[in-house]
Amino acid sequence: MSIQTSAPVRRFSYRAAAVFTIALSSALMLFSGLILVAAPSGRIARDIAWQLWGLDRSGWEVLHLTGSVLFVLVVLWHLLLHASVVRNLVWNAAAHSVSHRRELVVAAVAVALVASLVVLDLPPASWLRALMGFMRRDFW
Repeated sequence: MSIQTSAPVRRFSYRAAAVFTIALSSALMLFSGLILVAAPSGRIARDIAWQLWGLDRSGWEVLHLTGSVLFVLVVLWHLLLHASVVRNLVWNAAAHSVSHRRELVVAAVAVALVASLVVLDLPPASWLRALMGFMRRDFW
């Protein structure tokens, strides 16, 4: 006869909670953003009383915005929890110089490229604008 013991209860992990919240809020923003792309424009949505799963267009907009605020707050919390790791990624403590320069440059170029594509209205950003326009004008 064996005696079974229960597994020890783990302490609550703030780091794991931050990672899961970032992942789930990203999924929420992606999902609500896709719904907003496909949803009719505000006037049409009001005129036809458009709803999806109990939310009208403004409800989906509020869900998307609230999910975005949650995401930003949890990313800041995550950065605070990992401040030493972030500091070591940016600054090489031993050499007192910038570390991971290539990774920093790649990330900065990617963000600048996306922003430039939107400002200059170039593909694929322009395709997304066209898709939203099609959904708002032609589809609905």
